[in-house]
Amino acid sequence: MKGAIRKPRTPGGAWSYRIDLGFDDSGKRRQRQVGNFATKRAAQAALNEALAGLQQGTYIAPSKQTVRDFLEVWIDTVKPELALTAWTNYGEVVERYVLPYLGATRLAGLSAMDIKRWHGVLLDHGRRDGKPLAANSVKLAHRVLHRALADGVRWNVMPTNPASSVRVLKGEHIEMTVWTSEEARRFIDSLDDDRLRGLWTLALHTGMRRGELAGLRWSDVDLGRATLTVAQQRTTAGKETVTTTPKARSQRQLLLADATVGVLRDHRERQEVERAAAGVAWTGSGYVFVDEAGVPLLPQRLTKMFASAIGRADVPKIRLHDVRHTMATSALEAGVHPKVVQEQLGHATISVTMDTYSHVPQAVRRESAGRIAGLFE
Repeated sequence: MKGAIRKPRTPGGAWSYRIDLGFDDSGKRRQRQVGNFATKRAAQAALNEALAGLQQGTYIAPSKQTVRDFLEVWIDTVKPELALTAWTNYGEVVERYVLPYLGATRLAGLSAMDIKRWHGVLLDHGRRDGKPLAANSVKLAHRVLHRALADGVRWNVMPTNPASSVRVLKGEHIEMTVWTSEEARRFIDSLDDDRLRGLWTLALHTGMRRGELAGLRWSDVDLGRATLTVAQQRTTAGKETVTTTPKARSQRQLLLADATVGVLRDHRERQEVERAAAGVAWTGSGYVFVDEAGVPLLPQRLTKMFASAIGRADVPKIRLHDVRHTMATSALEAGVHPKVVQEQLGHATISVTMDTYSHVPQAVRRESAGRIAGLFE
């Protein structure tokens, strides 16, 4: 088995290698040329790997299949393995950030250098409006491509994953925005005339996610026992709204405070009045948070309605998801055990909770240090 490195034909061109694959059934010599290497060293390393693969019987002959060809097959193939929302997000990342830049590249010739250059292009003008793409979005795009190419290796479509050797820039640290306890109380006090006062209060008291709030049914709530079961969520996948079962840890039973129960009773009474007023036009969906006709509120509409509610209150503007952060931060600052906060939020492990809110335990530990010292004075 032989192979040879070939110099670029033009200044600044790519290096390539030619490998001898033996003879076919008619006795004709079979050779394969593989190119698109930035340096002689990269071409030599690829040739050495190909020769080793031939020796071990694991060599995969390069094909004319492009990155686009492969990814279009890949995204359909992995659909059964993913939640619909994740699969939709993967597809959007591929369409928006991968195919316009790498789609025409032959899969067999895709190199680590190509992927590194792709990072640079995204960071320079990867947004739809031509502006730089955020580092966190570049990381996400790389992660999706890496997953796809890893599947390609597992399926014996390609010998190695060129994305594995590319270092990804660290994402930007996004400072968490939360309300203080005083600001949260001020927001709640401003909701007397808000028909969704129960929704915003429940979000603040429990830290439930937007999809969990949108998917909450009255059958999941037991006001007599002051409990609530997070059994499903309603999320968006592209333009479609889907109802799914949360991950194992996210399926949880929450114990409700008396104040929370009171607000939900008021919400149910208001809903009964609206149902009577709507008459036959009422949609009996069984959901807790609906519009005046009983139609379940879409997750994205909750985001807009929350922004409107904030606008009527004298509080800093935050996202609906930041209400979840506010609840967790306030609980930890008040000395609630992190394990309790973890279970309340539905995090898979306590380490997720501690990593997400690492700034809070630091402040709590400092206060605790003073309390401990005070024990011996």
